[in-house]
Amino acid sequence: MGTIPQVAPQLALQRWLLPFGNDLTPPRQAYITFVPAVLSLAGILSWVMNDELGMVLAASTASVVGILTLWDWLFRGAPTRFSTLMAMSLLLGYGGGTLNTWLTLPRGSFTVAQFMGLPEDVLARGMGAVLISTVPLFLLGEIYENPIFGREFHLQIDSRTRVLIRIGTLAILAGYATHSLSFSGPSAGGGHISIPGVFLSWLYTPLTAVAVAAFLTAENRRDKLLDGVSSLILLMMFSMLGRRVAIYTTLEILFILGLVGFQWRGNILRRVLLIVSLGAIIITCSLTFMLLRIAGTGQRKGWMPVGQRFEIASKMVGKGGAYAFAARITQNNLQTRTFVLPFLANILDASWSKTPALGKDVLGMLQLSIPSALYPDKNVYFSEEELVDLQYDFAYGDQPNSILTAGATDFGFIGMILYPLIIVFLSKALLNFVARWLQPIPLLFVALSFILMMLVTEATLSGYFDAIRNSGLFGVLLGLFTSLPAMKMKT
Repeated sequence: MGTIPQVAPQLALQRWLLPFGNDLTPPRQAYITFVPAVLSLAGILSWVMNDELGMVLAASTASVVGILTLWDWLFRGAPTRFSTLMAMSLLLGYGGGTLNTWLTLPRGSFTVAQFMGLPEDVLARGMGAVLISTVPLFLLGEIYENPIFGREFHLQIDSRTRVLIRIGTLAILAGYATHSLSFSGPSAGGGHISIPGVFLSWLYTPLTAVAVAAFLTAENRRDKLLDGVSSLILLMMFSMLGRRVAIYTTLEILFILGLVGFQWRGNILRRVLLIVSLGAIIITCSLTFMLLRIAGTGQRKGWMPVGQRFEIASKMVGKGGAYAFAARITQNNLQTRTFVLPFLANILDASWSKTPALGKDVLGMLQLSIPSALYPDKNVYFSEEELVDLQYDFAYGDQPNSILTAGATDFGFIGMILYPLIIVFLSKALLNFVARWLQPIPLLFVALSFILMMLVTEATLSGYFDAIRNSGLFGVLLGLFTSLPAMKMKT
């Protein structure tokens, strides 16, 4: 896509950008004019049409723009900006999810709204608002946010990085063995989450992405074997982390392959085998994850050691039909679970007639991210759903939270526009800050953790605050580890 002269100041950022290159891609004309115009037009049309057709039109537009942006980023070397990635994930999460439900949900002659007992006009306006809320991310981000990686940057995976991959893999295995990690994430006991488990969870996705890249670029048999084993172990952990983690991690794998110089043109068979292999791993592990979830049904708070889950799941497989059963449940889940729009749409609709929370959500979520040792009196039971119920007279249980639902809860439509921009600004500011001291590899892990955060559609504000806090802290710890003198063994 076309570019225009760089208008964002670069001299002040030149020092911290050095590890990732200074040859920055100028702002692209299409993302300043064409994309915002298309999203604005489709969003306004959905708002004006006020029916399911308008919702589908907006969702289709969001899906197309999101997919093209994703393709541009992964396979055409488009610049990596937090703002663009967040806009892309919101479009795919809300637009693609809505379109998926509309296409796959069996409902006879009913509309999706009629089938679910929801007002069509509210859904149409909500979908339109999602599109419009991403316009500032594309427009302002393209102009004012410098890309994270320069065009000349090439990731070199050296011996120290390969040692980090192997030690990190062993540490994650030890996390499961010691129950610091459990099914779906860090272990929690007595209301406190395991700190080692939080660190290992933070480490997992960037470590897996770098491990696969290290395996594919290894030049000797020893590195090929060790990096291959590490990659396989980490990829198989998709079965304990779920399909969303699997998908997001796969996206980072494809992104890292671009940084190490993996060429997608030519040698088509190799590329096809890579994509098919990753797809097969995602599908197999997603079904296994569902079996492990079913295996834990009926336990107190759903908790059960991973080993015991596997034992029960293996017995289910031995009886036959287990994976077919998991596939049916997954299919039914995908038909409705991707439809994350109603919660946001209803909050937005209520915010026009009732006073929004005016910052109560962000304050409540912020205090959740403060460690109990520093703030023992915090309300650990605070939730966005309960605040929404109290503020807007709803009666929600667990719902798909996002940066947009938080913004709508606190300040309505204005909050939907401002909150994503604020999170992008905070993330970029922290990355700039830690880049003054960190070496390229730990800084890369911090950048990848922020990229992961931008790719996630469903996340509470506390999830964003936790990710920002953890990335700064754990990035420094990782930097200290990689700064240790290398140990050389002689034979």
